[in-house]
Amino acid sequence: MVDTSVSEQFVINKKHCRPIEKILIIEDSLLLLNTLKNALDQEFHIDCDIAANEKEATHLLKINSYDLVIADIYLPDSSGNFIGYLIRKKHRILVITASQDETRRTKIASLPIVDYLYKTDEKSTLNYLINSIRRLQKNINLPVMICDDSNLSRLQLAQLVVQQNLPYICVKDGQEAYDCIIKHKTEIALLITDVIMPRMDGCDLIRHIRHKYTSNELPILALSASKKSSIVAQLLKIGANDYVHKPINNEEFLTRINISLDQSRLYLENRKLIDILQKMSETDFLTKLYNRSHFHKTIKSIQAQAKRNKSTYGIIMLDIDHFKSVNDTYGHETGDIALVSISKILLETARESDTIYRWGGEEFLILVQNTNEDELYNFAQRMRQIIKSTSISVPNTPIEFTVTISIGIALSTSSNINNAQNIIYNADQKLYQAKTRGRDCVVKD
Repeated sequence: MVDTSVSEQFVINKKHCRPIEKILIIEDSLLLLNTLKNALDQEFHIDCDIAANEKEATHLLKINSYDLVIADIYLPDSSGNFIGYLIRKKHRILVITASQDETRRTKIASLPIVDYLYKTDEKSTLNYLINSIRRLQKNINLPVMICDDSNLSRLQLAQLVVQQNLPYICVKDGQEAYDCIIKHKTEIALLITDVIMPRMDGCDLIRHIRHKYTSNELPILALSASKKSSIVAQLLKIGANDYVHKPINNEEFLTRINISLDQSRLYLENRKLIDILQKMSETDFLTKLYNRSHFHKTIKSIQAQAKRNKSTYGIIMLDIDHFKSVNDTYGHETGDIALVSISKILLETARESDTIYRWGGEEFLILVQNTNEDELYNFAQRMRQIIKSTSISVPNTPIEFTVTISIGIALSTSSNINNAQNIIYNADQKLYQAKTRGRDCVVKD
């Protein structure tokens, strides 16, 4: 029996969740049987056994443990209740059938199974099967909350969720759901909530959840036995993603759960992709330091903070001396190693509030907040000395060398605090002077 007790610690139930690593396919058509096996082998590299009849399947089930059983409902030696046998043995089952009889379909859909699919054309059957298995794999990391004041309803919903390989947590009213999600910050991927409940009903719960989470961040599936014609529109308007009428139809319920989770998954995957692209657009590929794009994006807030605090910020421009000779002598790969090594030294030497940029080629810019000319100069000198005294080694070779840097510094003033380009220009001019003075030195205003 599924555990649906409410825990004070809001423990997520996930003992039933497991990766799909071994599958048994039971199908009397040898052509389809081998087509399914080859497709799953190619798509997932899953250990996949096959059986063409009930006798072969029963033997394999006795000697092996399977994470999923894909079974045709009609087999040539069928005893008449093989699916019932699989259910009693608590196998996770995905039924395939060629029958489209509505009475049989309704009976199949009411069973505690993952899903069923029709044998139509080969491509459609394979696509549906592959998507179903892919979903089961991903569901392991998507906790679902079931919020219902009825013990029987929680039990029924939990049994359906378990078949989908979803972790779950049960709560008995809206207040517990709110406390779990908002106060205890329990991360869930989907909220399934009844509407009529004591303490806090489903409508109030949805409204409170939407104060913090968007419909993409946390989808909500509402359940209600209300016969009001306006209930669906009301729930959707206050923030529910979808609605299922009670008493629930298992097939409809699971389909709507899968659609909501697929949409949520797609949103999260897109958000991660956007974050990766954003980071790539603002960082240097080689050194992982920020680039000019990031500087221009953030400098306005630095300037505003300096004005508020009546402080000044500084710009340090530095360049690796004779860097061309490093590339010419040791090769460009060694030059890249030198750039990465210098970047690490700069990061280790700078304060947490300082931001380091690869400005171009062998040139770096450091943005130093809340500083003065003496602090800026001493910081620059310390960096210069550390870099000069640090050997750069090339792994798996005897190559080892040191480099020096030239540095120019400039400080913001009341007249140019909003003109970062002017401060950069001043620091760049000082860097040029450092080079003309023989390099390996710091020049300030």
